[in-house]
Amino acid sequence: MKTLAYYLLGIFSLCLLNACNDEDNPTPEPPPSKGQEEVQKIVEVLKESNPEVSQFVEILEKVNVADLTQDELTVFAVKNTSTASRAAVLDTASIKNHIVKGRYAKEDLTDGSTLTSISNETLYVTRTENDVQINGVKIEGNAIPAGNSYVYVVPEVIPTAEVPLVPLHATTIITKLPTGEALAGVNIEAKDGRGNLLGTFTTNENGEAIIQHQSDTLSYVISKENFSNLHDGFLIAGMDENGNLIYADLNGDGLITVDDKVNSDPYTYFVNYKDLPENSLTKTHYMTEIKEEEINVPEVEALWKQSFETFLTQSKNMEFYLLYSPEFNYSNIEYISDPFWNFAYQTIDDCKKYLDQLTSLNTTEGWEASWNLTVDLGVIQSQLFGYYGKLIPNDTQESQEYLIYYLTDLVNTFDTEKQLAARALLAKISLLSGAYDAAIQECQYILNTNTFVLDPQALDNPESKEVIWGGYKENFSNPENPSGSYIHPILLREVYLMAAIAYSKTGREMEAEATEIKNILNEAFSIEGAEWKDYINLLQGTGSAYPYYRLLDISIEQTGFNPNKHFYLPIPQTALDAYPGMKQNPGY
Repeated sequence: MKTLAYYLLGIFSLCLLNACNDEDNPTPEPPPSKGQEEVQKIVEVLKESNPEVSQFVEILEKVNVADLTQDELTVFAVKNTSTASRAAVLDTASIKNHIVKGRYAKEDLTDGSTLTSISNETLYVTRTENDVQINGVKIEGNAIPAGNSYVYVVPEVIPTAEVPLVPLHATTIITKLPTGEALAGVNIEAKDGRGNLLGTFTTNENGEAIIQHQSDTLSYVISKENFSNLHDGFLIAGMDENGNLIYADLNGDGLITVDDKVNSDPYTYFVNYKDLPENSLTKTHYMTEIKEEEINVPEVEALWKQSFETFLTQSKNMEFYLLYSPEFNYSNIEYISDPFWNFAYQTIDDCKKYLDQLTSLNTTEGWEASWNLTVDLGVIQSQLFGYYGKLIPNDTQESQEYLIYYLTDLVNTFDTEKQLAARALLAKISLLSGAYDAAIQECQYILNTNTFVLDPQALDNPESKEVIWGGYKENFSNPENPSGSYIHPILLREVYLMAAIAYSKTGREMEAEATEIKNILNEAFSIEGAEWKDYINLLQGTGSAYPYYRLLDISIEQTGFNPNKHFYLPIPQTALDAYPGMKQNPGY
């Protein structure tokens, strides 16, 4: 019996000992495969030197390549910038389609050749000169050495393809100087009809670059350091025999006017093969060298005055169409609204450009000239707010918040007529935003100074004592809108009108103040009807009358006017697309 017990105890001890040995000496993991080691080298190189593909690297680190025996690979790393808009999803499965068996230098990627991914998908190579595409996706730059492998950067996820992708179209872009000489080194950023980036192409020594693409439509912008395809806002179309630049007639009316100015920089070119029999086109574009010029304050002031006068004239004409033209129909509102919006923002861009030039001088003359431009900028933005009820978003601020901040800053900066002009604009934005007490405060401040005097002839007199800010001549005027020889965007009569409206909006106890102000206007301008519309019409010719109809809920007696939508102008679709935070005005 004892012998059996000792035997069982020995067996138990042996088992316990073996169990302990198993815990102390676990089964060793197999060594990494050649593929794993190579992928790790690639990850390390990309982490250190290529942050633009960091999202790709994060996925690459997680991919299972334990069975990969190749230690020479070619990897197509996807840029971060395209991640949000990818049509295809990049994950640990699909990323294997971006890892190719074998190491391929760029010269090895010949037209018509094929590659095999580690997921055994076939990738098709198309090539034009130095431009290489993998399944239609263009390689950017040259190979990045990593271990025994090469890495190439691509702008988007490479799609799978069952057959070789043969580009449907080949668009040749030629870039020249206005003199006709070839201009090399111009970068062309091209997108297909869906907005997908095709890549950035560069013109060769002959000024040529060929873009191969599947889509029937193509858009692109051109750029080269210290060169531009624009001059003074016009698109360059060559040079005449006298050495003068020729500009593109963008609206096709046979004339080169302010309406042909480009609305945004850079200018986007479009190509559409949809209804064309041919599969290839050649487009020629011109660029001129940007030369550093000495800034001359009087010249800058003259250039800006011309731009500002043109805007004021356009604003005056817009006012005429919306309120007074017997020919205008509100069903055509988009046809005048979109160009006005675009031109206004082109003028704002001009103003900011000139402000930068003047302040860069850091001289008394430059600073004094810039102060006038800051008020002019406030006028433009205030009139836009009056027409559209909003501006292009400025950071996180609503339009009225931004304008109130901007104009308040001007009020606190100046102590001359510029301050009073800024106060008048501040009163207007406050009034249109429903801040009636604030509007009254600013209006009363101006009235209490007794600086200005009502003048029925003010629109024909640049030196009128009623002008708070103005004295500008019409430019490209509408002959059917002869309200005056000069445009004064801020007049004393508008301050009186704003004060009267603000008092009437605050309640019955202020009706006496509103009536008193109306009587002052009645006496000065011999107003008979004494309806709100009669007071608003005192502003005809300033570009400022339209928003007061909305504020006072007065129907506009024009064909097609709908009070549910036409108290505001429609925001152009291009602006809504460019600024997703913007909302269209009601009814459009």
